[in-house]
Formats: sequence, structure tokens, C-alpha cells
Amino acid sequence: MLYQPIFGDRALSESLYRTLINRFHDSLTVSAQVLLNECILGFAPSPDGVKTFFIVAPSLGVAEELIEEIDSLVNRVATLMAGVGILAICLNPSENQGQQPRDTKDTGKFPPEYMACKFFSIPFEYEMADV
Repeated sequence: MLYQPIFGDRALSESLYRTLINRFHDSLTVSAQVLLNECILGFAPSPDGVKTFFIVAPSLGVAEELIEEIDSLVNRVATLMAGVGILAICLNPSENQGQQPRDTKDTGKFPPEYMACKFFSIPFEYEMADV
């Protein structure tokens, strides 16, 4: 008999991920927690199938401040989230920015309708350090 997922599987997965995100949040410094309160957090696989933890910041300033804390963030992801191989800090432009007219002369910037991410690998030694 083949395994058939049921509704409870999805609810269980969502509960597990929500708990992981809450533990991650609570394990950080107060300043990092304040930054994360402004962000959207979630999981998705990379094109290669590597589980990725996404932190989507609402502004460039928040994203830059998170990147300043990257060593701590990578350490906490590695410690709390076994199997996650990549941490992504992303910038999601606001809806208001997306409705502004584009200046085609300014080619050094991304148009605001695109999301930009910076990816950080979780080193294998972090995963092995807690075993």
C-alpha cells in the first residue's frame, strides 16, 4: 500500500516550522529580534533541492543590518535547523515602490518589482559541532 499524505501531515509540518522559527527568533539578541519582527521568514528548497531558510526584509536598511549579524544568524540556523544548508537574506520591495515609474537611464539598480537575495551556505562543521 502506498503512503497517502493526510491533512494532519501538513498541519504537523507547519507546526514544526513555526516552532523552529520561534526558537530561532528567541535565541538571538534583542536587536536581531527587533529586525526579524519586520521580516517574513520561511523555508523552500533551492533548485538543487537544498533546504533554504529565507529571511525577507522589508527594506535595504533592514537587510544590511541582518547581513552585519550573519555569523550569529548562520550559527543559530546550523544549531537549531538540522538539514538546512542555505540561509538567504532577501529584500522585498514595497508595493508603493513597485508602482513608481522606472528610470531606464539608471541601469545600476534593480527595478523595484524584483526581489534580491544574498545566499549564505551553512558550513558542515557547524552541523557536526553539536553532535
